[in-house]
Order: sequence, then C-alpha cells, then structure tokens
Amino acid sequence: MRNFKNTIILSLIVLVTACSGHTSKEQQNSASERQNEEQNSTGNTETLSDSLITNISQQEPVKDVHIFREGGTLPEYSSGNVWQYINDNVHFPTGIALNRSNNSVIVHFIVEKDGSLNSFSLYAGSYPVLDAEVLRVAKTMTKWRPGKRANGEIVRTTYLLGGVYQLENGKFKLYPLPSRQPEQYQGEVLAFAEKIPQFPGGIRAMRKFISDNMHYPAEAIEYKEEGNVVVQFIISPTGEISDIFGVVRCRFNEECTSTSLVLAKEAERIVGLMPNWIPGENKGEKVAVRYALPISFKLP
Repeated sequence: MRNFKNTIILSLIVLVTACSGHTSKEQQNSASERQNEEQNSTGNTETLSDSLITNISQQEPVKDVHIFREGGTLPEYSSGNVWQYINDNVHFPTGIALNRSNNSVIVHFIVEKDGSLNSFSLYAGSYPVLDAEVLRVAKTMTKWRPGKRANGEIVRTTYLLGGVYQLENGKFKLYPLPSRQPEQYQGEVLAFAEKIPQFPGGIRAMRKFISDNMHYPAEAIEYKEEGNVVVQFIISPTGEISDIFGVVRCRFNEECTSTSLVLAKEAERIVGLMPNWIPGENKGEKVAVRYALPISFKLP
C-alpha cells in the first residue's frame, strides 16, 4: 500500500448527534464558540457541511440510529419486504464482477411523519452502476410507517437502508446488511460539553498522528476512489475511545458522489489506534461526549 500523507485534509467539529436534556443552550453556544476557535487556529481545515449536522430543534429529522439507541421504533416499509420489492424491480446490467472487498450499498432518505419519503441520496456504495439502479428503485417505494421515539412520539427520521450485493445463479440480489450492534459505552453521552474533548497535544498533533498512520487503501487507489469520511465515536470521562463508526459526508444531496466503505474502514482503523483523549467537561466534571472527526481522502 502507498502512503499519501500529504493528501489527507482534516477538520474538527463536534457533531450534533444526540439531544441531551442535561445540555443547556449556553453549553451548546460555548461548544460552538470553542470549535470555531479551534478551526480558525488551524490553516488546512474545512467545515462540515450543514447537511451533516442534525439540529436539535424539533423541526429537524431524528437519525434512525438515535431511535435505535433510545429503544424506539424504526421506520418500516409498509408494503411488505423492502428487499423483495427492490430485488423485484431492479434491472442491473450484466458483465459486472463482484470483486470488491466490500460489496455494500447504503441509500439515505427521510421518512416524514406521514410516512412519505424524500431527500434521497447514495450514502455509500461499491459499484456506481449498480448503486445508481438501487437508488432509482428506492425512490419508487410507497409510504413507510414512520419512526417513533420510546415515548410513542412520531418523528421525522433520517434513514439508512443498507444492503449487500450477492450473485446467485448469474443474477445479482441484495440482502440487508447486519443490524447495528448496541453501543459498548452504557453511560450518558452528551452532544455538547463546556470543554470539548481534545487529542493529546491538540489538533496539529492529531493531524500528525493520522498522517503517520494513514495508508491509502490499495483497492481505493485501483478504483481511483476519493471522498469524505466522518468517523463518529464516544470519548468516555476517562478519555477512552469506543463505538467507532465511519460514515460518509454526502447526505441530502443527490449530486454528491457516494464514498466507498473501504475508505470508511481505513478511517475507523486509524481512530482505533489513537491514544486516550483529554475528556470533555461540564461544570468541572468529566463527561462522555459523542465526537465526529471528518477526514477527506484525495488522490494526488
């Protein structure tokens, strides 16, 4: 594998991924000011697109992963088996070999409170031609049953429909990706903290760590793949990192090219190598914080 140290563009922001009843507006504003100061103090940074940030207002959609964590009810296709519908309606071209290390595709959309669907995009993919056909068929789905919080409240929900390609009797079929695993960290996790967590030595030290440990995947080089990955993880009150999950940055935008999960896995691997962080604090008490680290992969 080649090591493209100079092609990695890093930025840093606390992503709003959960709503905490213990997080005040003052704490949120403080966190935002701190993250802006950090970004302004570094020369080679970029800001996460607004579409990646789930606003805590009730008008914004709740992520399906939140409902999953809260013990609520995820949106469901109301007309039977969604994978049966997709497999019955796709028209895949022939002559494509499933030779990737990851043969997954993930389609993103919003399920409204009335079950209607909108804001479709490819969240991640493996084979552009196949992925585009899956997206086309997904857009033809009828209404879903909307998502509900644990208290029964019906909410707008951002949903990720993930499948994996398999070849059976000379024909491509899609099967659902395995269900998400429960989070390892069991305590309260905040979206904001008065003092946000920090990598030991600061942002420049973190950049160097990632640059020193990054190996641009050979498969991504072969397929000339670039893209943006956001690695989400939890930093505990003692600084340990857990629940690492790499997701792509392209959302709410049909014109944005999907990012290969091969790049997401590489970003996850690097975060998993990181030392303990300096934990976040609220009112002088160390707290667990959900954090997001965007990494841009770009070939020279």
